[in-house]
Amino acid sequence: MTEILLVPSLRKGNGSGHLQRCFSILAGLGNKAAIYLPSRPEYGSWSSAELKLAFPKQTTGISIIESITPESSFKLVVLDNRFTQNDVLEFWSSKGPVAALDESGPARNFADYIIDILPSRAYMTKANLAGLGYLFLPKNRRTAPEKLKRVLVSFGGEDPAGLGNAFLKAATGIIRPQDISVVSGALSAAIKSYPGIITLGPVQDLKEKLYAYDLVVCQFGLTAYEAAWAGCAVLLLSPSRLHEDLGKQAGFVSLGLGKPTKQALLAALSNPQVLIESSKKAAPQVSLNLSEKIDSLEADCYSECPFCRQGKLPAIFRNEIKTYRSCPECNTVLLSSFSSKKPEYTDDSYFFEEYKKQYGRTYIEDIPNIREMAAKRLKIMEHIQNGKKGRLLDIGCAYGAFAAEAQDRGWEASGADISAQAVEYVKKTFNLPAFVADFQLPAADGFYPRNLDCISMWYVIEHFKDIDRVLQRASHLLKPGGLLAFSTPSLSGISGKKNPEKFLEASPLDHYTIWSPKSARLILKRYGFYIKKIRVSGHHPERFTLFTSKAGTIPYKITMLISKLFKLGDTFECYAILKK
Repeated sequence: MTEILLVPSLRKGNGSGHLQRCFSILAGLGNKAAIYLPSRPEYGSWSSAELKLAFPKQTTGISIIESITPESSFKLVVLDNRFTQNDVLEFWSSKGPVAALDESGPARNFADYIIDILPSRAYMTKANLAGLGYLFLPKNRRTAPEKLKRVLVSFGGEDPAGLGNAFLKAATGIIRPQDISVVSGALSAAIKSYPGIITLGPVQDLKEKLYAYDLVVCQFGLTAYEAAWAGCAVLLLSPSRLHEDLGKQAGFVSLGLGKPTKQALLAALSNPQVLIESSKKAAPQVSLNLSEKIDSLEADCYSECPFCRQGKLPAIFRNEIKTYRSCPECNTVLLSSFSSKKPEYTDDSYFFEEYKKQYGRTYIEDIPNIREMAAKRLKIMEHIQNGKKGRLLDIGCAYGAFAAEAQDRGWEASGADISAQAVEYVKKTFNLPAFVADFQLPAADGFYPRNLDCISMWYVIEHFKDIDRVLQRASHLLKPGGLLAFSTPSLSGISGKKNPEKFLEASPLDHYTIWSPKSARLILKRYGFYIKKIRVSGHHPERFTLFTSKAGTIPYKITMLISKLFKLGDTFECYAILKK
């Protein structure tokens, strides 16, 4: 089965660098990956038949997919497309999570994962991962040249701007013809014949031949960095303003756009040491394995908002293991995770080791404090229900503090959790009905009692990936007029407002949804709930920059008042009634 699909740019005029890179990635991934070379491409693109003729070595013995069916699906789609429109991204997103390489089009804001290997424009949004080391760098290297005698001219597999011929025209009378070798790309127009100049056809594995030359003349891109890594001096000639800007940003010396003048070439060659040093500084510092990195991405992504079915979700934060995107309709922030390392809640490690690291005591040691907080929440719930106490189910009950407090106050309480140890503790210690079950699983309906008066989830709702099923199930199990009560972290608190990137960086890998009071109001009404009360909690005056005073001081108390007045707590509790 093909797990990873590589989709290179095949548009004529875009060069062959994207295609060559995908061939290299494919070689590292082996039989779990395939490359998309359509037999019937869109107008203006190369077909699989043409590419097989142009690249016989690379297209032999690999898995090629020539057409995509409605049933096609992949664990990961890798787009190496340079500039991707949103409709193209939408198509590939329907086939699997999308990682885009060096993306500079509208899709950059919406793709699940972005890898920048070449430097991006300064105004572009941050990538999940960036590094020149992820280039497929040559193994053959040399010491820096003392003189720039042997010159290689290479403008890729296509050279649509005719830069090879433009450079040779300028070089006539400046560089001895016998010192120049020119590579003619597999898809490029013919290089004009100049007496004495060596014209090479398409060179297999060109990067491993670069070390034999003192100076490599090319455009900004893969060859420039490969040559710099190999120890050559590099001189650029740019086909576009984008190439020119990026080349200068990287520190390479350039002859400018389009046809170079003899004066510009003479000036560049007049000080070889400048070319040598600039190339050395621009070269990658380490060599990394892009195929291994792509293979390690364990994509767990939302293809659309689970509440609004909105598919165009702009990214608001990226790092190496996750992307957060925001729904423009309901304002919910959704996690796309790319790491297999997620917290485990089914054993003692969380409730004892992790809990103690965070709070200074184990969960069981903290039960008296949790019950005190539970009493305050139950008081709110009882007030909303006009003093009525009925059947209550606590989802994610852990070691039973809330359910036990509810039972002591007269509720007919029960609990459910995915931790078998926690459930056993609840049954033995508090003599409460409890069972092991995952509230979001499709087949879980039979585990839960119906016609409930209340369902509670305290810091649990954010852990459900299938949140749509969770809220549908809650509305199904509650009787009309029943109460849904939950607490969750809030992006609209002081931490989220002051430094949203830091807030999202610290958010756990199993918090799939990040709520705010505003998003809760928009979401819950879609499931038949109307909110009776939102209580903002988790106030932390020490997180304000206004004062840094200790707890109990007047400045601290003033900041606490401000936090409560403007509802800047980092968590909130929501109490919603199911419509009758």
